[in-house]
Amino acid sequence: MSLKGDELAELHLDLEEVPVFGGESSIMENIASSFPKKQEIQGYFHEVWAAIEENLDLSLTSEEALRLLPSLVVYDIPDGTRTTLTVRPDVDVGVDAALYCVALVHTLKQLGARDCVIMTHTMYNRKRGREGTGRILRILSAGIKPLASYARSEGVGINLVGMGEDYELRTALLNSLPEAPTGGFNAHFLVDYSENGSANPALAAEVQLLPDIDVCIRHTKLNLSGGGWIPEKLLRSTFMYCQNGTLFTNWTFDELAALTTLSLVAKLVHSGEGLVKMYGDIDEVKARHQLRELRLFNKRILLRRPPGKLFVFGSPHGLYQFYY
Repeated sequence: MSLKGDELAELHLDLEEVPVFGGESSIMENIASSFPKKQEIQGYFHEVWAAIEENLDLSLTSEEALRLLPSLVVYDIPDGTRTTLTVRPDVDVGVDAALYCVALVHTLKQLGARDCVIMTHTMYNRKRGREGTGRILRILSAGIKPLASYARSEGVGINLVGMGEDYELRTALLNSLPEAPTGGFNAHFLVDYSENGSANPALAAEVQLLPDIDVCIRHTKLNLSGGGWIPEKLLRSTFMYCQNGTLFTNWTFDELAALTTLSLVAKLVHSGEGLVKMYGDIDEVKARHQLRELRLFNKRILLRRPPGKLFVFGSPHGLYQFYY
């Protein structure tokens, strides 16, 4: 179901009339200037890593871990724009949601990552009907300007995946956002995405150009259902649940640094597992049996007081819950 003609006009998708913070539009001019610089964000990373080291037997220093960030690819599925209770009344929810994505990109970029994948919405979301689809399009249209402003000022490449020829916001997106990855940091956004790529050769070709994903992050829903599976690109990924809605006003940059740091930990604890796991000898098999079957654990780790975010992921030997 695509909205066209009078139906689309009724949604008032006018990019010049979208309210921002208290009606002010200055944040659009240079978003990056208000964000923490590289040294500050990397400082957050080192602090979080130190707190993790106190609870886990890690074989890497924080400097060594930071050098692994260029190879980390996270796939974030934002959620909670209807359910997050901390939303400010003076902030347009679409801009708030977009700025979360921008802040996540900024954090990853300052830590040395080179790619990320972010879901905007799936084709399956259209089953919510005209009103639900209209709300999605309004939120997305409100987020175009802040994303475009940041991408241009910081040289971030924007790659749009899944958008059909008749997509309602296709023209607005293509005219506003940088056309393609620049060779620096590349943010890949899934737009009106369908995981049934085999039925759409053009989409299948776009998906093939995505990087392999290490960690899939979901917020407010502890599952990967809902049409967000990316064939082949998630084959060696792990899943991390982060309990908090994805609005910028609901996050701080040290929390986003914690999200990135714990994504790296989630990747590391699964290194050598999954599709590539091979057992060396019978002693290793016995050791694995001891860990997996007889020494079951559910580790709850407090990284700061009071905590504001919960991160949950599994390991080959049990469950980790990090409170930050």
